Amino acid sequence: MKARSKAQKRAGRKRRIGIKRQPNGQPARDNSEQKETARSVAVEARMRLYSMPKHLAETELAGYAIGRMALAGSFGRNYQPSLDAVYDYVCATAEYMRIKCPQHPLPQAMNYLAGRGSSLAPEPSLRAVDRIEARYEHLLKKLALAPAMDRIWFHEAAFHDRLNGERGEKAVIVCASLLMAA
Repeated sequence: MKARSKAQKRAGRKRRIGIKRQPNGQPARDNSEQKETARSVAVEARMRLYSMPKHLAETELAGYAIGRMALAGSFGRNYQPSLDAVYDYVCATAEYMRIKCPQHPLPQAMNYLAGRGSSLAPEPSLRAVDRIEARYEHLLKKLALAPAMDRIWFHEAAFHDRLNGERGEKAVIVCASLLMAA
């Protein structure tokens, strides 16, 4: 092998000293800046599209239509019971659809798997299937008292994040109050 000359040793990009490197020798990429910029873009878009102050646009509730309704005061000052009732319905429907109709699209609007005890095990037992069916049927009986169009608009808001104006908001409020009723 030939010894390299001084000119050959200086050729190419110089290696930066004092930076963290991956095991293969490349500089480590820090994704925290990218995550922060993506979050700030989302917050700015929520502020612009929904006319929200920054402290509300940063919350998780601002990420979906029913949450924005709660932040706007549509459910009153204490909106948590209404949100819990809607969330319970979304979780029950997602579990039911997973068992009965595996090809059915799951809800997109709410983060229904965020940790409130979802029972989406790979193969549910027959007892679990019966429990899920009973829970779903119980919630459907509660919603049966609402007009048909209200149920459709509620489904659109809860599952597809589409709120059809003021009438859609009223439908969500009606259905949420029916779900909260004993």
